[in-house]
Amino acid sequence: MTELHKVTVNLIPRAWAATEETAALLGLSRTDVINRALQVYAFFEQELAAGSVLLVRNGDDVKELKFL
Repeated sequence: MTELHKVTVNLIPRAWAATEETAALLGLSRTDVINRALQVYAFFEQELAAGSVLLVRNGDDVKELKFL
């Protein structure tokens, strides 16, 4: 069994809304959404640290993702 770690966080209203919207959209719990978000963020940061450029493509429209 995977070891679980309990943590308490304070989310700003925008982050809370995003968590709720994503959970409803995907049929997941808020915990699952937060777990996924942290893993995706870590992946993005690792890629950026390795010199990658993160792009989003919608048809012919391509945008570079930048984290401030």
